[in-house]
Amino acid sequence: MQLGFECHLRDRPSEGGIEERSFGTINTDFLAGLYGYLGSNIQQRPENAEEEACITLRELHLLLVRYIVDNYNQRIDARSGNQTRFQRWEAGLPALPNLIEERQLDICLMKKTRRSIYKGGYVSFENIMYRGDYLAAYAGESVLLRYDPRDISTVFVYRQDSGKEVLLSQAHAIDLETEQISLEETKAANRKIRNTGKQLSNKSILAEVQDRDTFIKQKKKSHKERKKEEQAQVRSVKPSQTNKPVETVEEIPQPQKRRPRVFDYEQLRKDYDD
Repeated sequence: MQLGFECHLRDRPSEGGIEERSFGTINTDFLAGLYGYLGSNIQQRPENAEEEACITLRELHLLLVRYIVDNYNQRIDARSGNQTRFQRWEAGLPALPNLIEERQLDICLMKKTRRSIYKGGYVSFENIMYRGDYLAAYAGESVLLRYDPRDISTVFVYRQDSGKEVLLSQAHAIDLETEQISLEETKAANRKIRNTGKQLSNKSILAEVQDRDTFIKQKKKSHKERKKEEQAQVRSVKPSQTNKPVETVEEIPQPQKRRPRVFDYEQLRKDYDD
């Protein structure tokens, strides 16, 4: 609403084909070239798709945006002859839209939720404790949190004033200021920690997410890669072993074959007669 977007529902089922066509284009033209692509149906599913999967959701989001902006929208639109899709869209505008600063646009597109400020200027969101400057003065008040689901290590705290949102402060997750943790990762960590009966805290959530990321990265490695790592570990141990004095073992001489003895019978007879 702040950006002036209006939602128009389709009037007829056939109008859904516009969206279906774009899904098909993204499937065949973009996703099909990525590792771990499952195909559009079971029959086309590659056998090694799960083993080859190595792209995170964050990386996939960046790749998709890059594909739409620098590839799809720069192609010639068959409906307009010699115009690209971006040029066709721009030519159809009744007026140039007001440009919004990039940071302001990011904030407008963030998700929103309501929370209360605790004594000392603390805010809790998804079992993560945040603290922001100047929030202690608003203890007990209900405030609006804006957050990016891809990284909730920082949230923006707003207060309603005469129907407008007034920014009070940024609030950073305690002990997670230098980390990045998504909303989905946090929810998954919360479920796992609850199931194990451990106490939920910022550190326990971060530790669970990091352990899972390490496990996934290790599982993604092929058998050949894991074997190389094991061999590298063995080689790193060998030099220390070679520094030790090596005990020499004397070789045991092998028995030699004897040649058959040849007797001089004439000489033996003379010796016997003498």
